[in-house]
Amino acid sequence: MQRALEAALSELVFGPELDPADPAATHAFFERHALAHDDRAALEQGELERLLVYRELVRGTLKAALEAAIPRSMARLGPRFDVYFERFVAERGSTSHYLRDVTSEFLDFCATDWRSDPEVPPYLLDLARHEALHIRVAAAAPESRAARPSLELDEVPCFIEALSLSRSAYAVHRLPEALEDRSAPERKDTTLLAYRSPEHEVRYLELTPLAADLLERWLAGAALGAGLTGAARAAGGDVTPALLEATARLLADLSERGVLLGTRHEPAPETSAARQP
Repeated sequence: MQRALEAALSELVFGPELDPADPAATHAFFERHALAHDDRAALEQGELERLLVYRELVRGTLKAALEAAIPRSMARLGPRFDVYFERFVAERGSTSHYLRDVTSEFLDFCATDWRSDPEVPPYLLDLARHEALHIRVAAAAPESRAARPSLELDEVPCFIEALSLSRSAYAVHRLPEALEDRSAPERKDTTLLAYRSPEHEVRYLELTPLAADLLERWLAGAALGAGLTGAARAAGGDVTPALLEATARLLADLSERGVLLGTRHEPAPETSAARQP
């Protein structure tokens, strides 16, 4: 019977709104869940109204988390946001203990339908994921592994934990910050490096295709030299003086930004979700 009670409470919070003043609706609700006599009696004697207040608290908390993470995307969605939010809480809801995970769960849930919904701008998923990236990078763990300050070609580059590669089909990072703005971004394949600076600010660096390829290889655990050779082959060429010079500039820039810490002999771990493109 515990399972029946849990199912009933789940429907009260995440399902269609129940009117406790409607005898037919409440009777159908109780019949649907086959509650024990004591549980049903408690709900009929006033607990139902209190649980409906809890429903609003839970939904309000989830919506507030989304408002904090993707405010511009929600503004551009307008009334369509409420449609997708209601579907999200009814069909999936959040399974994480952390509010910061609600946004990624919501966007994963909406991704397919947004792409086919004519009322949703085609760039909106890219914009929402870009907005959500800020919280993910800001909340990443501080760097704890030691690295040699030198850069050896046969060693693995060591980066801070608070970074992420983000790919999109639109240059959404160039859109104005104003909530009332409705301008459309340029259609352009874009790779950004989002990172937390030494001043604890989330910043973004737009990468060239070569820089994006190099970083993806290095973050996956390739040594400096192996990553460089792999990127050159992927581009259909060899390691040239021009490529070496471009790579040196990239490494210097990353080091100056506080992103690159140095190198280490052991392979890089692949457990950090913040490093996944």
